[in-house]
Amino acid sequence: MSSTPAAANLAGAAAAWRDAPEWMDFLRPDSPAHRHKLAERELYLRLWEPFVSPGARVLDAGGGIGRFSMWCLDRGCQVDLVDPDPRSLGCAWSHAAGRPGRLTTVEAPVEAMPVAGPYDVVIAAELLCYVQDPALALAALVERLRPGGVLLVSVEARWGWAVALDAPAGHLDAVFGDGVLHAPGDRFVRTFEERAFRALLGGLVVERFEPSHYVYSGPLQQVAGEVDLDALFAWEARAKAHPVFGPLNRAWIAVARRG
Repeated sequence: MSSTPAAANLAGAAAAWRDAPEWMDFLRPDSPAHRHKLAERELYLRLWEPFVSPGARVLDAGGGIGRFSMWCLDRGCQVDLVDPDPRSLGCAWSHAAGRPGRLTTVEAPVEAMPVAGPYDVVIAAELLCYVQDPALALAALVERLRPGGVLLVSVEARWGWAVALDAPAGHLDAVFGDGVLHAPGDRFVRTFEERAFRALLGGLVVERFEPSHYVYSGPLQQVAGEVDLDALFAWEARAKAHPVFGPLNRAWIAVARRG
């Protein structure tokens, strides 16, 4: 596992924790990324919230410092947070203190999770685009869902990712090639066009499927500046319907149910 190109993400995370920890722990109110990251979470939750019942058993796969785990804990959920990065899991514990739900953290890659489920909800936010084999990882997630359970899932979108502010320099070959970027020691990203993401979810019942992230983390972030949530939602809707910006979503978001 450690020798695959996708291992670059773990190396990149270690470097970021060393060089810019204030950006990595964005759940801290004094983090420069705090406001944007929580606003982006709201974009997800507008679609996902109805599918997470209070007290549900939840697997947050590749959940990092627990951006979604903390929200689930506040709803009294039992959350297993699985991530291969120990520093992120340590931060999650610090943020979980005093919340009403129950948190368990597991240091492991999603393909080798030592948790069995079954879960009512599996969250895979921005996960399947960063693993070596998305189909293998997805199978591991679905296997742990109870029958009728829901997968809340998102990936990086091909064209919106390429024009976002944080797109790395020197990778035009990935943009015009297969959409897979590998920067050794930094990151590995597999971007998805709509049909490829739908095909990946083909064995599930897809109930919701939407493009998202046009402003924060998307192509309109710089020109938008700081906007409140109401304005963010309004601009997202306008961008989604726009003939030019519509195809430039940064993320695909879906709700898929195990039959």
